[in-house]
Amino acid sequence: MVYGMTGDIIRIIGIAIATSLIFLSVHGAALPPGFCFPDNGTLSLGVFAPHSSSSGEGFIILEDISAFQKATGKKPAIAVFSDEWSIDKKFPLEIVTSIRNLGMTPYVRLMMRSTDKPYQKEPVYTLKNIALGKFDGELRAWARQARAFGSPIIIEYGTEINQWSYPWNGYWNSNDYGQVLFKDAYRHIQRIMNEEGASNLIFAYHMNAESQPDESWNNATSYYPGDEYCDVITVSLYGTKKPFETGKKDFTEIMNKVTSELERASIFKPVLISTGTDMRNRFVDPASFVKDAVSSLSGQTWPGVKAFIWHNAAWKNDNNPLHDSTMRLQDNSSVSQAFQSALLNTRIKDQLSC
Repeated sequence: MVYGMTGDIIRIIGIAIATSLIFLSVHGAALPPGFCFPDNGTLSLGVFAPHSSSSGEGFIILEDISAFQKATGKKPAIAVFSDEWSIDKKFPLEIVTSIRNLGMTPYVRLMMRSTDKPYQKEPVYTLKNIALGKFDGELRAWARQARAFGSPIIIEYGTEINQWSYPWNGYWNSNDYGQVLFKDAYRHIQRIMNEEGASNLIFAYHMNAESQPDESWNNATSYYPGDEYCDVITVSLYGTKKPFETGKKDFTEIMNKVTSELERASIFKPVLISTGTDMRNRFVDPASFVKDAVSSLSGQTWPGVKAFIWHNAAWKNDNNPLHDSTMRLQDNSSVSQAFQSALLNTRIKDQLSC
């Protein structure tokens, strides 16, 4: 069935370790009543199961969420989907209700853009137009409906901000000046939502673990709008994305760099990891990536990490079916078994409630 619409940080002194910085606790704004992230030593699972279509990721496949639960042996606490404004600017009541009815917290990626095609400058929903209030009517209506929904919703604007495939990245907005423009737009959206009393919204700042392009103006934390505007940090950290891609990604090494980067910027918020790896890669064992990722997150290396969101999706890269990508755990039993095995030593909180 397819439904529409979609701390502080301390330094370890002594023996050298992979990183000298770990999150012991996190600073966060007041979260909605009854909503709680897991305690240290406990994780929640999340799933992003978008429907691959010409309309982008504005649909989720409930069967894939169920398949993810079966493949991992654990119930996800978070379901992610994209709210594509190129399709509909209304609050996605049907899909958030479906997610809530399944006992999960909706995570909405607010995709204020004219098309889901990557590497394009945005002509309508520009950062400047958002900050100037040109879409305040739509945003206020969205916020009022979110308030009426009542239950907690995680919301982000600026998905993977340091990835130039998205139109809110600095590459399309005068490079380093784009950081200023993005902060203005993000803050404006958050203020509008707050003015409408949507106190059930939990605001996420979404960065990629590796900046693309890797330029000084594209530093992931330079776009950060400020602690008062954000409740949580989402970090995308993926393995291979295509079956013919080479080069193993060291999850632990990259995570250590991310936590150091956040610490240098004095950003101490709960962290959600968004991840996945191609199930059919011919050069890199996907089970190895999964084992490394889940096992490392199961320990106390990064207690600030509260959830692990898997991108359970498949898509075409070109006209050759052999080049199709899939990160769906149900498509590779050895990877799903590795996932389940790594979870055996992990305490899982299956609902973000107190």
